[in-house]
Amino acid sequence: MRKVKKTVAIALMLALIVATFAACGGSEPEKVAVTNGVIYTLEGDNWDTEPASAMVINADGIIEAVGSDEDVEGFIDDNTKVVDLNGKTVLPGLIDSHVHPPGALFTELYNIDLYSTFNKEDTIAAIEEFVEENPDLEIYWGSGFNMGMVDENGDPPTKEWLDDICPDVPMILTSNDGHSDWLNSAALELCGIDESTTHPTGNIHKDADGNPTGLLTDAGSLITVEQEFTAEQQKEALTQFIKKMHDWGYTAFWSAGHSVDFDQFLALEEEGAFTMHANLSGRMNPDDWEKSIEDLDQLKADAEGAENIRVETAKFFADGVIEGVTGYLKEPYTEAAGHGSNYVSTPLWDENDMKDAMIKLMEKGYDVHVHSIGDAATEMTVNSIEAAQEANGNKDYRNTITHLQVVDDNDIQRMSELNIIGAVQAFWHLKEPDWYDTVDELVLGEERAWNEYPLKSLFDAGITVTASGDYPVSPINNPFWAIEAGVTRNLNNADYYGVEDITDMDDPTWLLNPDERATVKQMIEAYTINGAYQMRSEDSIGSLAEGKFGDFIVIDQDIVNLDPLKIDGIKVLATVFMGDVVSGELTEE
Repeated sequence: MRKVKKTVAIALMLALIVATFAACGGSEPEKVAVTNGVIYTLEGDNWDTEPASAMVINADGIIEAVGSDEDVEGFIDDNTKVVDLNGKTVLPGLIDSHVHPPGALFTELYNIDLYSTFNKEDTIAAIEEFVEENPDLEIYWGSGFNMGMVDENGDPPTKEWLDDICPDVPMILTSNDGHSDWLNSAALELCGIDESTTHPTGNIHKDADGNPTGLLTDAGSLITVEQEFTAEQQKEALTQFIKKMHDWGYTAFWSAGHSVDFDQFLALEEEGAFTMHANLSGRMNPDDWEKSIEDLDQLKADAEGAENIRVETAKFFADGVIEGVTGYLKEPYTEAAGHGSNYVSTPLWDENDMKDAMIKLMEKGYDVHVHSIGDAATEMTVNSIEAAQEANGNKDYRNTITHLQVVDDNDIQRMSELNIIGAVQAFWHLKEPDWYDTVDELVLGEERAWNEYPLKSLFDAGITVTASGDYPVSPINNPFWAIEAGVTRNLNNADYYGVEDITDMDDPTWLLNPDERATVKQMIEAYTINGAYQMRSEDSIGSLAEGKFGDFIVIDQDIVNLDPLKIDGIKVLATVFMGDVVSGELTEE
């Protein structure tokens, strides 16, 4: 019997006695080793066909060796915890490349939670239940309502729906995409919003008589009150956010904007409880972008010295969203969008201002990350990034455009030439139930809706594609749901949507343009090594190699060789951050 087999046998006996990493004599082991697994390292072009089987991580959380069981044998000693994986699959820790800490946790812990409701009946029931259980609140806040929701006449939500539940106390609810707000009459009155109210770029939805219906899109500045959370509430929300991310298999994230005070990030960091690699950003205000850059500089300075937190990116919003008719398009919305036959919306930035801001940011060493939904917004964004990169010379840029819902083929090619990263949310790359027919196809028209969310086209153009759920926009930020949707462009979890499941990935019911299907290999790369590249961390995370951090997950099925329609059912058995188990269990069976 080889030495490694003897060591494994010893570890197996010890595992029956202890449930942690304690080794002989009660002392903590200096290393952890996993053996007899299917370890997809993401190293090299053939990582999907040439997996390793074993890996050793030292006491500092650094990978010491990875390869075959025999390759790592010499790195295992008496103070190594050895886990026989019994053929289970290992991936690098996953990376979410566009998330909003603390996700949906403020809502889940303290407010009206509508993220799991899709239709009017379920939404109204959830609101009524919360109001009944919390009768004495001065303002009712909530999040997650579905902008694709309609009533029996096909009409979207109005203030009257809320007035029937709560006529006297203000109620302010935010949509699942974060761009729209739904107010009752008391809230409209509190904020002074009436038939005469206007907004320079947002959409105040009005009825035929010009009265506000209660819906605002990208016009949140009109809401004159703000919900505040205590330091303790913020810390709890951030703590629970990290736990959820670990449970889904994430060990790193890029923040597209956080609603927790930065002090809470640092507090968890100081306690050793911030067990994620994070890159935070600062939002650029088009009306005062010079001040925004100053604020970003301060945020970066505040993060100096933090072990797991970095600040390197400026976040832009080029436009709004299709569902709010605020996405900036080259060709008009349909008549059904309700703004006439020539409406294309407006950008949130003047293009010259965007160029000037990006030039200054890249001069200071920042990357830019731009929310862009419509094709006109993406063209403007590519123009601005091109100008800024040319002005600052030949540097290692990691500039990113995210969402990319309606995209001109020419701009895909330009993104490739400029090495602009494409950050996608494949969760949305299907005909979503209670959404596609009542939102995307309705306001974009059949052809544009069918061709929305290019994916394979991005990969084929040579663009570095990264992946995310834009959590809380995707309230269940399970990466395997997104991987399945990216590969099948079809229904990924029937139970979540409350519809009948499919057995054929070509079933047309929820299928969205199968010509844009990606491969499993591409989607895994988007969630690992490509995400690390976007975060400027590819030398330390994103793949499993000697000298990198020991971040990995153990899953219950071999994703590379699995029926694509079953990918959403994959379970994360353990998430390991720098050698420490932060979710699940890393134990022998």
